Amino acid sequence: MAPLIEGFTQIFNTQTILLVAMGEVLGIILGSLPGLTATMGIALMLPISFKLSQAAGMALLLGVYCGAVSGASIPAILLGIPGNPNAIATVYDGLAMTQKGLAGQALGGAVIASFLGGIGSLILLMTFSPLIARFTLLFGPAERACLALVGLTIIASVSSRNLSRGILMGAFGLTLSLLGTDPFSSSLRIPFPRLFAKTPLSSGINLIPALIGLFGISQALLDLERIKEGMIAPKQVKMERFFPSLGKIVRMWRIILESIGIGTMIGAIPGTGASIAVFLSYERAKKVTRRSKKLNQLGSGCLEGVVAPEVANNAVTGGALIPALSLGIPGDSSTAVLLSALLIKGVVPGYQLFSQNLYLVYAIFFALFLSNVFMLTFQYFGVKWFPRVLSVPIAVLVPVILVLSMIGSYAIQGRAILAATFDMGVALILGVIGYFLKKGDYPIAPIVLGIILGGMFEENFRRAVKLAEGNYLVFFTKPISLAFIVLSLISVVLPLLRQRRRGA
Repeated sequence: MAPLIEGFTQIFNTQTILLVAMGEVLGIILGSLPGLTATMGIALMLPISFKLSQAAGMALLLGVYCGAVSGASIPAILLGIPGNPNAIATVYDGLAMTQKGLAGQALGGAVIASFLGGIGSLILLMTFSPLIARFTLLFGPAERACLALVGLTIIASVSSRNLSRGILMGAFGLTLSLLGTDPFSSSLRIPFPRLFAKTPLSSGINLIPALIGLFGISQALLDLERIKEGMIAPKQVKMERFFPSLGKIVRMWRIILESIGIGTMIGAIPGTGASIAVFLSYERAKKVTRRSKKLNQLGSGCLEGVVAPEVANNAVTGGALIPALSLGIPGDSSTAVLLSALLIKGVVPGYQLFSQNLYLVYAIFFALFLSNVFMLTFQYFGVKWFPRVLSVPIAVLVPVILVLSMIGSYAIQGRAILAATFDMGVALILGVIGYFLKKGDYPIAPIVLGIILGGMFEENFRRAVKLAEGNYLVFFTKPISLAFIVLSLISVVLPLLRQRRRGA
């Protein structure tokens, strides 16, 4: 009981509460700006956390973490530009709701979903962290490769209107992910290797500039064309209602619970990230709404399409802390920075953390709870003001988006001017490519999925085969990987059957 009380007093004091609030505001701002991720925000606050106590320093970083993850939904819903890769799935229905004049409800639904996802994963973290951590230890290279395969086959789901185009765009994304250096032989896999060997291209394509270009710059170029042709009228922002009704949220209980489970479990598997979780939860929500025979299906501006990925996205925060605290293995890049903060403070995660610093474990739990409460509070008041960005004349808004996109691309590399300039070039080139793809009605999300999951799939696939001494049947002899393979086949076959039925 004493560690619980000490953890409570370490967090619930004036200084720490203010630090969490400050971190939350900073995180929301960073999350809402394309290219500025939660990892970057935590890294920026890391030197400040060194001057604080262990509990206060972790509370500050967790505030930034939760705020940035939640804030990424703001530009995704209002402008169709995900603040970070975790908000890609939110774009589909979020932007469609904004175009229907329901921006307030979409933002309000995202806030509630973020809170429910964060609190739900916290409950699972507190209750089942040792059990879940033990389960994630079963995930070797073969299981992670097959999990990436599941993520790649979700292309069939997000491209259900035109499966062939979705697969083509996914292949393009996979090709981009393979550029750079071979992870095992260190040989270059770039065009004209002698010419580009000493350029940043030898390190491959950075995800954030690709995301900014494909979603942000391409949309800005489309809007510029529409302005020139006089096709864009001033947007009328409806401000009557900002949150969906409680009854509507309650009716989504199954989607919410499943998304919490998906987000927490995927977050607990090291090296996976939230991108797989948000699309898996989106796919599950699509099946649930289809079974309920809703008139508005996901993709057409349906609140369920915002709630499901946002619940999963924020549930990953608690899930990623499970292996970090229990095993000392970071669940994603953000928790890797959080883990380094603990190690620098002389705290060793794992058994030693729970046996010698149990008060700090409780302090982290309380800080995560407080972070989610502040996120809900600040976003609640912000929802009434965020849609006003749509009132800005489009001729002013588009250049601002372009400038922020380029700044976001440049900021990733910090002081490495050559690499930062290269990232800006990547964003611009992919923005132009995305512009023509959107004009041709080609889906963009499969490209990003290919970039995110291509490297993960290749590395784990090759490692699994090497460990099995060249036996490719290893993927079919492990129960978890076999289950993922079956799930992948279902994800591809079902959309094909639906298309055939429509054709009949």
